[in-house]
Amino acid sequence: MFLVYLSGIVDILFSPPNIIPTLIFGFVMSYWLLVILGALDMSSLDIDLEFDVEADIEIDYDADLASTGEHDVSFLNNVLRFFNLKDIPLMFFITFWIFPTLFANALINNIIGIETFLPSLVIFIPISFISLFIAKYATMPFVKMFKALEDESESAIDLLGRIVTIKFPISDSKIGQAESYENGSSLLLNVKTKNGEMQKGDQAMLVKYISKDDCYLVEPHHSID
Repeated sequence: MFLVYLSGIVDILFSPPNIIPTLIFGFVMSYWLLVILGALDMSSLDIDLEFDVEADIEIDYDADLASTGEHDVSFLNNVLRFFNLKDIPLMFFITFWIFPTLFANALINNIIGIETFLPSLVIFIPISFISLFIAKYATMPFVKMFKALEDESESAIDLLGRIVTIKFPISDSKIGQAESYENGSSLLLNVKTKNGEMQKGDQAMLVKYISKDDCYLVEPHHSID
């Protein structure tokens, strides 16, 4: 009985009217599986969603076109902020978007009796748009969490370049601890080398933060007397 029911669901999901949201759903689930297995980081597929109206290279624009472009960029930034895409990973948002999209698309197509691909687009497009708002409100409780994680990551990056003292022997495969002194206070950090080994008491420089291991890569630092 269960297998018959499951077979029916599979037939519905992979039917022509539902193939687009089903493929997107499959991609999203594959992505999260790779994240769980450690093959991808949660931000691996993120794109730079911060648009800036200032370019690094000076180009002569017509004043009216430049002004229009600035307004377009400002509008796009506001849209991204409205849907929380300034604060949460892109794939996290897509996950909350695809669930209602797939469910509603399959349900409505089944009720109406649409069995071909092209007519189903009339259903898929508005459902996709409505699901953007569902995803917006569904992800709102997670905004503060991701902001806190981002602040923590930025704090970690701020430490790069700091000189630390190794407290326990470390290598490229062995994580140990190092102590950092700043303004009279000390801070213990998890560290490992890019290559080779370092011993207790050695001086090192923080060169990279590895979020998945919550540790820093260090290189030997030799002070010049």
